[in-house]
Amino acid sequence: MRPVRKTLIKGSRKEPFSPYAEASGCSTQARSVKSQIYGVGKPAAACADRSVSAPALPVRIGAEAESVGLVPQIAHVSAAGCPPINNMGENLESAESEAWSSICDEDLGEVELVMTDSGKIKSVMVRRPSAAQTCVIDWINFSVLEDTWFKTAREQLISDDQIIVEASRQLEKIFGFGITANRGKGMNFYRDSWVLGDDMGFVCFGSQRSTMLITLTGQGCLNAVAGWEKRLYDFLTKTAIRPTISRIDLAHDDLTGAYLSVHWAYQQWLDGGFSFKKGGRPPEIQKHGNWDRYSGKGLTLAIGMRSSSKFARFYEKGKKEGDKLSLWCRCEIEFKSTNTIIRPDVLLDPSSFFVGAYPCLAMFATVETPARMEVKARAQHITVEDSIAVTKRQYGKYIRVFRALFGDKETLDLITNEDENAFPKRLKPFLSFADTGPAPVHVEPPPYVPSFFHFINTVPSFGLNGEHGFA
Repeated sequence: MRPVRKTLIKGSRKEPFSPYAEASGCSTQARSVKSQIYGVGKPAAACADRSVSAPALPVRIGAEAESVGLVPQIAHVSAAGCPPINNMGENLESAESEAWSSICDEDLGEVELVMTDSGKIKSVMVRRPSAAQTCVIDWINFSVLEDTWFKTAREQLISDDQIIVEASRQLEKIFGFGITANRGKGMNFYRDSWVLGDDMGFVCFGSQRSTMLITLTGQGCLNAVAGWEKRLYDFLTKTAIRPTISRIDLAHDDLTGAYLSVHWAYQQWLDGGFSFKKGGRPPEIQKHGNWDRYSGKGLTLAIGMRSSSKFARFYEKGKKEGDKLSLWCRCEIEFKSTNTIIRPDVLLDPSSFFVGAYPCLAMFATVETPARMEVKARAQHITVEDSIAVTKRQYGKYIRVFRALFGDKETLDLITNEDENAFPKRLKPFLSFADTGPAPVHVEPPPYVPSFFHFINTVPSFGLNGEHGFA
């Protein structure tokens, strides 16, 4: 059935600029100059949250819609008004042009519908009871307004560097590592990007409606200080201004292949285990790898479309790491806020959302997933053994001849990389922890400021009698 289209007439509302935004012209150059002249900024007591960067609060729909059960509640976030942040189908809609879009059967099923403040209907993630720690968080993207860092710093920050320093200080409290280096280029449609920790993720900032995007990769989730999920939940619900989780991945591992495999997942798809609605259209499916003539390099089964709100991957993790005899299989469920509201509750209880993602995953409600350190140790063991085999196969003959010519010690000195910080790319994740890598930017010494700038401590203004002076 085709969706009903309605014409939405929105009156343009011009909201006043704050004195600071009007004076600086909302430009980064002006803010940088002000930072050099005025120092760290002035107290933000007289400056409320800037209305130009935050949309209106969501409005509850009419009683007639609630009476028929169309929309049971209002949306608590406003992701529909956010610009796109990456190329994987997240927040593709824009506030300037909105249109109704149909939702596939695999996205509906047993869900509640909510309406955002912009009038867009979204579904809420399905939740089922889980008696075990079924999964772990393997990736998360979330964004907040830059005003969040004004709130934590308790002053009006002027330059982008000050905002990054304050964000680094707060992120270190949450994850155990802060922002370490500028990547020198943009990312995910943001103007600038920084490295989080020792390659644990990314921070993107600039030119996206005064928001900041924080990405914690699988390596970051694995190495963050224990309890980061609860600390992040408290930050998003109690401190952050207009927080939005745009992506979260939940992963379950079967290290021995006792009950989980790509062939099991494929059979479940054939039996309708990935469709909430009986007789409905099943989700899309893609096979990767040599399924017909098995080569031992690993198989992958993808359920759904990468640009949709829910996407599942089943793949042979052990073979991907390099062990052709390993039966280790992993299941990953990727949620995005394209047509779904991702609530912060998923940080505290990811297992209930994992088993509720598809009907066939209900069997995992009582199955414990291995601990993070056990998974890291297993992957490290497989990777080291495979790296030794690759080195022996490709360079073993040279090393044997060099040992005969120069001896063991001189041979090692000749073939060893001179850079003490150089690591093979595939081994680097196993040598990185929360306390490794360069120091975060908020603990680095402040830049040198010439002495003739120090006498300017206040904002220049005019006196009561018209004379020039300082307030």
